[in-house]
Amino acid sequence: MKKPRPTDEEFADLKCKRDAAIEATVREICEKQGWDFDKVSVHRSGAHGCYCACPDGPCQHIWDGPDVPIGLENGEDESQARGWSITCSLCGQDAMSHDIRCAP
Repeated sequence: MKKPRPTDEEFADLKCKRDAAIEATVREICEKQGWDFDKVSVHRSGAHGCYCACPDGPCQHIWDGPDVPIGLENGEDESQARGWSITCSLCGQDAMSHDIRCAP
């Protein structure tokens, strides 16, 4: 049986918990390494506006946005696109990037 989709408030709470956990981990690493936390930057995959914990979920994305060309280099025309992907109407992430990030 599929779990019910969390509410916007529940997704906001999940984001806060995730961000706090990431900050705690980065602070711990900085402390162990003797680094200044205020001078460290961290890139994390899936940092779009939606909360996404795929493949286990929950996932806030709603895949009903417009199709966009994918695989284009700067300046290439859309006719050169290697494919097209639907996007999330909430944050704009394309479904193909989401699926590649979440692939088993």
